[in-house]
Amino acid sequence: MVPLLHIVPSKTDCERLVPMTPELVQVLLAVLRRAKGSNDHVPLSVRYDVTEKVHGQPFPHLFARKVGTRQEVVSGHYLRGIINHLAVVAGLSDAGQPIRFTPHDFRRLFATDAVNGGLPLHIAAALLGHLNLDTTRGYTAVFPEHLITAHQAFIERRRQLRPIGEDRIAEDDEWSEFEQHFLLRRVALGECHRPYGTPCVHEHACTRCRFLRVDPAQLGRIDEMTENAEQRLVEAKDRAWLGEVAALEESIKHLRIRQTEAQQRLSHGSNPFTEQKQE
Repeated sequence: MVPLLHIVPSKTDCERLVPMTPELVQVLLAVLRRAKGSNDHVPLSVRYDVTEKVHGQPFPHLFARKVGTRQEVVSGHYLRGIINHLAVVAGLSDAGQPIRFTPHDFRRLFATDAVNGGLPLHIAAALLGHLNLDTTRGYTAVFPEHLITAHQAFIERRRQLRPIGEDRIAEDDEWSEFEQHFLLRRVALGECHRPYGTPCVHEHACTRCRFLRVDPAQLGRIDEMTENAEQRLVEAKDRAWLGEVAALEESIKHLRIRQTEAQQRLSHGSNPFTEQKQE
């Protein structure tokens, strides 16, 4: 049986369940007993919203304290004061200066330690309640020694799982096939990024393929193709070539998507194709 901590919807409006260790369960039970005191239930307390400048409805919050005659939730400012006081008592410093903590720092420390300890990034994102993996990446600090150690450990695990004798030297025809795949990636509008060993499912109709990585320098070519397709569409509609009309409308839709992608790459100010040539 695994105890789970139920996190109610927060800023992402998503609920999540976080596995708890036995030590964390004991800590929360101690907090619960302290919050109850001599009562049968946790006393109701209010939370002040510093953004809206209003007090919320009374709830049985675990982390609360008496403020005058009212039971209030421990504020972020009050909690930061406690943490930084403990840091001073512990003598924590950086370059001779006292370390200043915020409660959010511990969330970042957890994410960094978990990912560097081998926890997959998508699992860390689920525990933190992130909807985007890029958000989780911003929480973690990856150091070169961690990168090298983790990569070596991964390679060693993969080697142990492979059948004995599989790690043979590739033959000349196998190398030739492998190199040929990457030579065929270069197309008129950019590069094909389909996985190795897979066929071209669109029969080289690259404008319809999601594996195409558009070269911004080919935006003029895409504009010409779009203009040509639109002219052909007018003719097809005039002559009632309905099959041609449907095919051209589909082509124009994908051409406009390619136009948008090329314009976005230009607006970002970087062209990976030009950089590769310079290298």
